[in-house]
Amino acid sequence: MNDILIKVQKYLDNVSKGPTQVDKKLVEEFGEACKNALLKQFTEGRRSKFEPRMSNIGRPLCQLQMEAKGIKGEGQPYNVKMRNTFGDLIEALALFVMKSAGVVVENEQKKVVYKFGENKIEGRQDVEINKKIWDIKSASPYSFEKKFGEEGGFNEVVKDDTFGYASQGFLYSEGQDKNFGGWIAINKSTGEWTVCETPALHDEYKKVALDKAEENFKALQKGVPFKRNYEAIEETFRSKPTGNKVLGFACSFCPYKLPCWGSKLQLLPQQQSKGKNPKWVWYTEVNNPKKEEEFA
Repeated sequence: MNDILIKVQKYLDNVSKGPTQVDKKLVEEFGEACKNALLKQFTEGRRSKFEPRMSNIGRPLCQLQMEAKGIKGEGQPYNVKMRNTFGDLIEALALFVMKSAGVVVENEQKKVVYKFGENKIEGRQDVEINKKIWDIKSASPYSFEKKFGEEGGFNEVVKDDTFGYASQGFLYSEGQDKNFGGWIAINKSTGEWTVCETPALHDEYKKVALDKAEENFKALQKGVPFKRNYEAIEETFRSKPTGNKVLGFACSFCPYKLPCWGSKLQLLPQQQSKGKNPKWVWYTEVNNPKKEEEFA
């Protein structure tokens, strides 16, 4: 088990058994971080001008092109603002817990610059622990288990990395010639912790992540023509094809899906389900929906 996780679990186990003393300075730091998180999420608007940064450059190029051109997306549902705020608050709490547990945390939010050729990408790392750069992530129960946790792992996080997590982490570390430790993830529903470590043999993963960042940066500079990175996928219901086409994972979470896909895109209840509360699905093509009984 990772040393960070051992210390955190031991500390939280002790706290759960009864009252404990806390460092008032750490409490004040936590309160200040919470205040800053709320101000950022509720009073700061989006950047007036798009800027490639370590936190976004690893995302799909088509999404970056939309944002760079100032195209207005459909925005995100109201709960996304709450989810983003949770993420910032959980990160602040994670830092408080780690420091209280005796984890030596250094260089929080340190500005980092990654240079390649005459270009550079800037960003601010989360933390440095034991001479390695770590990124703190709040995760849904699914992501916690299937990506960062025991059922996932490093390979699962970097596979089709639509959020650019790998590029972000390796840019932070490579920009200062240090190792990328991986991700410290907290399940925002259960409070569980896990540490998803970068494997010892990671040069190939690092090259792919950095190449992706550099290629996206150069493409934005050159103004290459827009091309959608993904196509619609065949829908299945109860493991059987329905004949309909839907957006895949990356497009479903993209704030520019409506201007990208246009009038062919429809948000509809799952077409085969006859349940009272079927899930809603982004369809690009609906071909004579079949009855649920045919998928029994």
